[in-house]
Amino acid sequence: MKAQYVGDIGDFGKVLLLKHLVGQRIKIGINWVLTKNDDSEDGRHRNYFMDQGANCLCNCDPGLLERIAPLAAKPKSKRVIGDLEELVRVFSKDTKFYSEYFAGDSSRIDRDNDAFDLLNPMVCDLVFFDPDNGIGGERGKSAKHVYLSDLRRYWERGQSLLIYHHLPMYGSASDAITATKIQLLSLLNAKVNAYHFRRGTGRVYFLCLKPAHSSRVPDPLQVQAFAPLLVSKSEWAKRGRIMGKFCSEDHPWYRLAQ
Repeated sequence: MKAQYVGDIGDFGKVLLLKHLVGQRIKIGINWVLTKNDDSEDGRHRNYFMDQGANCLCNCDPGLLERIAPLAAKPKSKRVIGDLEELVRVFSKDTKFYSEYFAGDSSRIDRDNDAFDLLNPMVCDLVFFDPDNGIGGERGKSAKHVYLSDLRRYWERGQSLLIYHHLPMYGSASDAITATKIQLLSLLNAKVNAYHFRRGTGRVYFLCLKPAHSSRVPDPLQVQAFAPLLVSKSEWAKRGRIMGKFCSEDHPWYRLAQ
């Protein structure tokens, strides 16, 4: 995670998913696996709150959309991780955050241990990892990954896991999701849900659930709020018209970009 991403379309889906899990009575801890901003264009998908008609995302959660739109409209120099944390606290005041910067050096061990101590089972049932590039191999020092050894030790002390994983630029997204899901099933012997959100740059979140939590969380396809994100923008526009989801409202957040 980088502060330059705060408020982009990825954050909208991410916060929507976290809000859903809190609604299932699951206490959450977040390790942003935070890294410094860079000169890339990453985090540029920010005009989603301007989509109207069949493309409008108010079908997901109008209250969340209204709250996140001001963050989406901020210039890169004004984006801070604290704004995203305040947004999460609106619906989950007890969420714990680990917001220290990660670097690709030996300090990685200290960061991992500090996060492990802070996000303990006394304060959170589930830990969300949000690295830039997702799951790496067994272990390593990259600031842009979370490693299987990290996931295993949280799992072994009884916590469910949510992990952001960056999809490959080439090849089949479906194949990549299946391969990672099989890897997590083998590692944790867990129920694993994959949330493939397709607006903007496609991204996937893997939810690995302990038995105590699995019965509370429905399949992603059963959650109406996720429907506009689980298909492409054009596909949702087509389905939206068929289902009568065409939005004719003049939402207040549209005017942020004017």
